[in-house]
Amino acid sequence: MKILITGAASGIAYLAALTLAERGHFVYLTCHNEKEVLKVKEKVNMYKNIEVLKIDITKEQDRKKVVDLNIDVLLSNAAIGNSGSILESNIEDVRKIFETNLFSSLKLIQDVLKQMIEKDNGKIIVMSSLAAEISIPFLGVYSATKASISSIIKSLRLELNTLDTKVDVAIIEPGLYHTGFNNYLIDSKYDEGKYFKKISDTLYNLEHSFLYLFEKKNLDSIVVQIVRAIEDEDMKKVYKAPFMQSFFVKLISFFN
Repeated sequence: MKILITGAASGIAYLAALTLAERGHFVYLTCHNEKEVLKVKEKVNMYKNIEVLKIDITKEQDRKKVVDLNIDVLLSNAAIGNSGSILESNIEDVRKIFETNLFSSLKLIQDVLKQMIEKDNGKIIVMSSLAAEISIPFLGVYSATKASISSIIKSLRLELNTLDTKVDVAIIEPGLYHTGFNNYLIDSKYDEGKYFKKISDTLYNLEHSFLYLFEKKNLDSIVVQIVRAIEDEDMKKVYKAPFMQSFFVKLISFFN
């Protein structure tokens, strides 16, 4: 299969790209900018079935590039982080994260989906987050973008069920994995603001301790779920990992 993965310069998506290539698929590994492209090309030059591309999903011309490739699977992973109190969030920053994580992602999904329906074949898999299912203080805006895209994809799946098509969509919900992204989210929220300043040091230490204890250092469990979603003949609605984190999120959601 021809698989395109957005936002795959590092982390889970990068490892998924390598794994899928090793399993015989052709992978378009996309990065946000040319600097990332050059760096990743050096790392994957031994793979003949990986092509590294610059795709910024917020740019219409880049989204058109994806459609022109006529892919079999889109793994929509590109996203940006945002943290801090809702009380002090800059509305323009809120717009920016929704523009990337929701609106631009959805536009790319729409464009690719229409092509897949025309040829009656294809899969679209969206990387959401376990954060979409629970309320997390100081991570509300990021969680909201993930909850929004998850809700849209679940509704889209029901809509596709009314059509006579083999095209399907699914969601991947990773928990806490040690990729550096979670640390970035925590650190970026303490740059400014006054209302929570008195407890900022306590929050900082508590959150980093939490990550140290619960982040999964090995990414294999979530990559396995991505590969399953792509290769399963009958995709599930949602794939989650790691198991214990997804179990606790379900438990917390039940009591909230």
